Amino acid sequence: MGSYDLENQDFIFLTGLRISCIIGIFDWERRQKQDVVLDLRFPTNVRKASLNDHIDDAVDYKRIAKAAIAFVEKSRFELVETLAERLADYLLVNFQLPELFIRLSKPGAVRGSKDVGVEITRTRTTLANGLVYLSLGSNLEPSSHLKNALIAINRQFGLAGISHIYETSPVGGKKGQPFFWNMVVSVDTDEKPKEIRRWIGRLEKQEGRVRTLDRYRSRTLDVDILLWKNLIQKNRSYALPHPDIPTKAFVLFPLLEIAPNLVVPGTSQAVVELAHAFRNKQQSIRQLKNLPPSTFKTWPVTNF
Repeated sequence: MGSYDLENQDFIFLTGLRISCIIGIFDWERRQKQDVVLDLRFPTNVRKASLNDHIDDAVDYKRIAKAAIAFVEKSRFELVETLAERLADYLLVNFQLPELFIRLSKPGAVRGSKDVGVEITRTRTTLANGLVYLSLGSNLEPSSHLKNALIAINRQFGLAGISHIYETSPVGGKKGQPFFWNMVVSVDTDEKPKEIRRWIGRLEKQEGRVRTLDRYRSRTLDVDILLWKNLIQKNRSYALPHPDIPTKAFVLFPLLEIAPNLVVPGTSQAVVELAHAFRNKQQSIRQLKNLPPSTFKTWPVTNF
């Protein structure tokens, strides 16, 4: 959008965008979409557009509206506060907005009230993708093996972010295979991909992983590097970013949860845009909420 003089009080506003999404903490709210209403306002300088009266000199607010709608439609947050914050991050970064006002409301959420929601104003900060993202999966005693993997990763690197666990259908596997448990974590480390992969190999072996030519067989633990900061690299052993990001639900949707506005290196698309474009209905996926007390929430790992 170019530079903006904050003394110039010109604004673009979009009001009353009604969007359906999963939002709320109750069981029925995790299954049934509800409407939220979105208002946006951001500063710009309309002088050039007004002088030339030409669309090329104006802000493409239709594109911003489409991006906001796509983001919200695919979101599955519990709180409107979280949705507003994540949406602000996404729009500030991807459209280079200097500042953004968001009003996000959930009509009828409180009995007797016409509307309830949040209003936030955020400014853009310089954000860099300095994290490493790992995908974890298991369909043989997954509770035990994912627990051990998370503890080991936290000890080795320190966990920066953790998605929920998702139950996913096997991809390309034999009929009758157990469903997988999958998740994505992020870590803050400068260890190179080659070193991380060696460490992952030892971890998988420790958890009883036996590698064969059948890449779709059941497994105790499978850990892959999805993203190593902004690195783009391809060799015989691996590719970064991981090619499964846009095509596999068990990778894409856990990643969406913890890094929706992350632009995949080598592309112009953010994770939320890839999720919005995902159309493979043969890959079933659902977020596991009600796990036994011995799993997940009680695991001794930080940042849950």
